[in-house]
Formats: sequence, structure tokens, C-alpha cells
Amino acid sequence: MFVFVWPTCLFQVLQNILEAENEYSREVQSLLGSYLRSLHPTDRLSVTDIGHIQGNLEEISTFQQMLVQSLEEHTKLPENQQRIGGFFLSLMPQMKLIYLAYCSSHPAAVSVLTQHSEELGEYMESKGASTPGILTLTTSLSKPFTRLERYPTLLKELDRHMEDQHPDRADLHASMAAFKNLATQCQEVRKKKDLELQILTEPIRNWEGDGIKSLGPVLHMSQATVHTQNCQESNERYLVLFPHTLLILSASLRMSGFIYQGRMPLSGMLISRIEDGENLKNAFEISGGQCERMQVACNSQQDLQDWLDLLTKHTHTPSAHSQKHQSVCHTVSRHDMSKSPKNMKKLLPKRKPERKPSEEDFTARKSTAALEEDAQILKVIEAYCTSSSRKDVHMLFPEEEKIIVEETRSNGQTVVEERSLVDTVYSLKDEVQELKQDNKRMRRTLEEEQRARKELERIVRRVLKNMNDPTWDETNL
Repeated sequence: MFVFVWPTCLFQVLQNILEAENEYSREVQSLLGSYLRSLHPTDRLSVTDIGHIQGNLEEISTFQQMLVQSLEEHTKLPENQQRIGGFFLSLMPQMKLIYLAYCSSHPAAVSVLTQHSEELGEYMESKGASTPGILTLTTSLSKPFTRLERYPTLLKELDRHMEDQHPDRADLHASMAAFKNLATQCQEVRKKKDLELQILTEPIRNWEGDGIKSLGPVLHMSQATVHTQNCQESNERYLVLFPHTLLILSASLRMSGFIYQGRMPLSGMLISRIEDGENLKNAFEISGGQCERMQVACNSQQDLQDWLDLLTKHTHTPSAHSQKHQSVCHTVSRHDMSKSPKNMKKLLPKRKPERKPSEEDFTARKSTAALEEDAQILKVIEAYCTSSSRKDVHMLFPEEEKIIVEETRSNGQTVVEERSLVDTVYSLKDEVQELKQDNKRMRRTLEEEQRARKELERIVRRVLKNMNDPTWDETNL
């Protein structure tokens, strides 16, 4: 006798995950097979441009096909033997390398799509893509990281239908956390690479010397707080590391671009790590050679370590040793990349071409200078308010505090007397209560007056109406 067994919820969720992986694999293969592999250089589109568009999609496609095949084998096992969390956890190192590499190259691909949108759109449409073709290409190139962001939700649904004692539960939770972390890392990489691209391609205000591309490739970049002249000055800066130069930039007042603040040659530069203190954390010091002594406070411990490793390597410093440091700065404000000058849909929008300054520009510059002065004043106030040395705080005791009160008595005489703060407050409270009662009585009187007026109006109208009636006499009232 044949007995039909209904599939469990866990099985159905797992099948949904497998189908989603299959669909994603087919989309990547279709993108490569139908469009990207047949994309060839033209007069305007270079081999480098095509390389940026393709990225490492071939590697992603191969990996995804392997993932689907392995996942399909896992779904055939009995539920108590399935290890989906362990399966994804084992693939995490490989996925991290592949997806971080793709997200690192994606901003350059977006730049190519922006510059050659018309030509690429026509090409996509000639290959059968729906109109507009450039939108199809843009959406398809964003699929890898949008897919990555869906994994925690899919695995969460699987966890919801899994038994509490299932042996894969711990690995499933670990894989969810790993995917969330990877998605965050990929987002940060894309932001950073997007920022680097803007720095390399857009004009930088007050730039000096040869073009920025003459400095070579960007090795590292991040935002940090820079202290100079014995911490007398503290400013947010963008540090950009090139093979032989450390470039320092600031964001414009309206967050629309970058301003050149200087550069330092790496030769002869000395790097020293600063021990964490109450006011200065995740910091290192730059000195020696042609460098002005300055202290750099990074956003995180990892960012600090990245800077120490790279600067030690390229400056040939033996090692970045720690040193005791008693900071004279009262505050150190550090900001993550989300507060960069352009954390919006498009980072640092293109600036308008340079033009001759007008009277309005002169007025705007005066206004900007005033704003900068206000910013400096606010920094001084902030340092004063947060200083640990300000311990002489004046305490207020209401019972002991006295104030002078001028009061008019009922006989019209004005009396000036000294009262405690507590007595004054209670006296004011009583007066407020009396005013509330008076106000309530006045409102009640006003309502009665309004009703009386309406009744009078009704009577007058009735009288006027009946005055022309022959049968009317005074008894009608």
C-alpha cells in the first residue's frame, strides 16, 4: 500500500533556497553568455573599460554552479542529516574573496556605464535586452551584492522551521552572522572604492603640482582626525596613500568636493603607534624627514592596523612601536565612512565647470568665512564643555538660594522683600491656581451671557414677526 507523506515546512523552505540559487546562477550565466562575452573594444570603449564591466563575473558564475550542485545533494539527505548551515559556513572563505573582489571593482564599472551609457545601451538592445538597455545592464551588474544581502533572510526562514535540537542549528546561526558581516564589509568596500574613484577623476580644489594620477595607484584611503602643532589644531581629513606619497584632503563646506591640504613623501617618514588613552584612541604619529609632526586618530582598530602595516612597509620603518602619550587634546571626534562628504546615491556629484567669480561669489565666500569662524568657535566651546579639568561646578540649593521679589498688595502698596527660591515657587504655584479658577469662572459667565443673548434675539425676532399680525397684542409676549 502506497502512503503519501506531505513535505515538511523545512523541506519546502530548503527547496525555495535551492530554486533561488538556481535562478541566480542562470541570471549570471545569461549575462555573460548573451551580453558580456561578446562585448568587444570600440573607438570609445577600451579593453580596460570592458574589464571593469566584466569584473570577476566568470569566477562568480563558476562558483555559483558548484554551489547549486552541492546544495542539491544536501537536500536529498534526510532532514536530521542535513547540514545547510555548515555547508554555507564552509564556503564562507571562498565567498568572501570572490564578493569582496567584485564589490571592489563595481564602482569602476558604474563609472564606465555612466561615461558610455548611450553606446552600451544600444549594444544591449541589439542583443535583445529590453529598452532601455543600459538599465538592464546596470541592474544585472548589481545582482551579485544584492543577492548576498538576501542570504541572512533566507537562512532566518530556514531557522524558523528547524527543530531546536537540530545538530545544524548552531552552524546555521553562525552562517547568518557571517553573511551579515560579509554584506557589511562589501558595502564598506564599495563606498571606499567609490570615494577613491571620485578623488582620482574629479577636480580637487587648490591642487598643486602634477595631476593626481601621476602619484600612481591608491593603496589605501580612509577618513581620520588629524592633530597638528601639539594638538592645537584638530581637523577631519581624508588620508590617501600612494606608493611614494601620503596625500591629505579635506571635504568642502557643502560636502560637494575635496580640497587639497598637502602631501608628504614617504621616504624618511617615521611611524609610531600611540597607546590608547582617555582622549586619544586608535592613533599613530607621523614624524621625521620633511614631515610635519602630526597625530592621526583612526575610525577603528582595524583601520589603525591597516595604516600601520602599509606605512611601515612603504616607509621601510623597522616596526611601528608603541609609546606613552599624554594627550593635551580635550576631544577627539572620529567619524565613519557613512559621514563622508558624499554618502548619497551618487558620491560627490560632478561640479560645474570653473567660471569667473562674480559679486555673488564674493558674498558667498564672505559667508563661508563667517561659517568657518563659527565652526572654530564651536570647537572651542566643545573643548571647554568636555574638558575633564572643569570640576568647579557651581551647585544650586533651592532652600538656600534667595531672590528679590516685588509684590503689589491688595491696598495698592508695592513691597520689595527677599524670599527663598522654594517659597517663591510655591507662591507662584498658588497664584497660577487662582488664575485658573478665575479663568474658569469667566468662561462660565461668558457662556451664560451668550445663552442669554441668543434667547433675547429669539424673542425679538418673534415680536417683529407678529407685529404685522392683526390679532397680535401684548399678551402674545
